[in-house]
Amino acid sequence: MTVTVTPPATAATELRRHRTTGYADGATTALAQLHATVSAGVLPVGPGGHALVPVDVATTCDRYTTPTGARSRAGVPHELLDRIPTADGELVALRVPGGGPAPGHAWSVGLAWIRLGLAERLLARSVTHLRGRTVAGTVTLHLPMVRAMLADAAAGIAEVRALLDPDHGPGVGGLGRVRDSLDEVGRTCLHLLGAAGFLADGPGAEARVAELLADTYPPPTDPSPTDPFSTELEAS
Repeated sequence: MTVTVTPPATAATELRRHRTTGYADGATTALAQLHATVSAGVLPVGPGGHALVPVDVATTCDRYTTPTGARSRAGVPHELLDRIPTADGELVALRVPGGGPAPGHAWSVGLAWIRLGLAERLLARSVTHLRGRTVAGTVTLHLPMVRAMLADAAAGIAEVRALLDPDHGPGVGGLGRVRDSLDEVGRTCLHLLGAAGFLADGPGAEARVAELLADTYPPPTDPSPTDPFSTELEAS
């Protein structure tokens, strides 16, 4: 799959490039890129008080997000919950007392673009997997039920692309629909991959990472009025 990226002219098109990174490199690289774009130096914490970030981000940020703004991490205990390997590195899950919502609408939109890239890559890998398998002498990819599931996944991806169109920018409700559609695409691909989708080092691991990111950083109910990206995204 070839992804064409338009040179960024607004905040919305700038965030779009994270889709390409997610597809080409994976979740860890794309998250590090997004963090450098919208939250450099500040650990993004979700509304539940958890963070899921690349190891380098977790170790280098000297501040973290809270409901009242960024605060110093000095003296604040950050509980390590898990280490999650990915195809391109490792993510760490942290519990951060007093931590609050991640850095606003731009983070949510950028994360949606990353998840779109990961979903597109997972669908492409599912097609390759199915092309190499047969059932009763028929290539699995050609089975009607399989083709219908692939069509559903492709339609979900097309819907997300439309919702994230940088010429308009997704509203709050649109981001919620993006999250749900990408969850559905990932689960469909897991079914298509069969047992391979449930291996710890298999392609299905990215679908689970994508859902963990969506759970850690759910779309905000309202764009933050203090987020410098929010006004531009809503106006584009």
